[in-house]
Amino acid sequence: MNAPHSRASGLPVDRPSSSSLLLVGTGLIGGSFALAARAQGLFDRVIGTDSNPEALSTACSLGIVERPETSIEPTGVCIATPVSQIAEQVADAAMRYPGVPIFDVGSVKTMVVDSLRNDGAVPPHFVPCHPIAGSEKVGARAARADLFRGRSVIITPVEETDPETVATVESWWRRIGAIVASHDPGAHDRIIAATSHLPHLVAFALMEVLEGLDEKAIEAYIGDGFRDLSRVAASDPTIWSDILQANRDATLGLAKQLGTRLVIDDNKAALRRRLAKARDLRVRLDG
Repeated sequence: MNAPHSRASGLPVDRPSSSSLLLVGTGLIGGSFALAARAQGLFDRVIGTDSNPEALSTACSLGIVERPETSIEPTGVCIATPVSQIAEQVADAAMRYPGVPIFDVGSVKTMVVDSLRNDGAVPPHFVPCHPIAGSEKVGARAARADLFRGRSVIITPVEETDPETVATVESWWRRIGAIVASHDPGAHDRIIAATSHLPHLVAFALMEVLEGLDEKAIEAYIGDGFRDLSRVAASDPTIWSDILQANRDATLGLAKQLGTRLVIDDNKAALRRRLAKARDLRVRLDG
């Protein structure tokens, strides 16, 4: 009997009885999902692909990926590439593996959904996801199996999304310890602009303000407050230039609002009320 063939390429495809995850992009987030999924027995093996051969080699050497992508047809696909590449990778995976659940881990949703629609349609077996977890560290070496434990994962299914696939992907996240919530893509992007994208932009801008000053003198005056506020400015500029451009409008809109609040009132009582209101909100966020 002849071996089955890939629907897209015509190449022979092995159809294993075991389950396998195809990881597209082997950095911190994708690598952490792969480690967690393997630890919980969601997949028997993880195969991977990455536009950076060195990154893929590192993921293989660390055991995050068992081996580079092969002719094995996966039972799940995780797209963990930069945001600007997600739509293209989703469309390619949907063509190659019809019916296989596909999800991404990018922090911008509207651009991905709109791009897929503009190119034809949102594949029904694609579930847009965004785990609210991460680090200023990057790459497979920073991946951790416990990264998503107790952390929120926002899914943003659209009208084209197959409900059974949503349930499958939700179950994967819950099995690795994540807390799953669902939102509209646009609402997600507006909220995440406030809670993640704007803070990163502010941290980068703060460091730009310090340019030209004596670095040794600055080091002598750095305290925990500065370190807390500026920590994310150590994040990968390639990743974050991609994210900030993808969610530019929502982030800049909030940046303008922030600009109107970067004032020190002449009236001390009014200033104190503003600061107290902000402090109270921050305390409530900590529960």
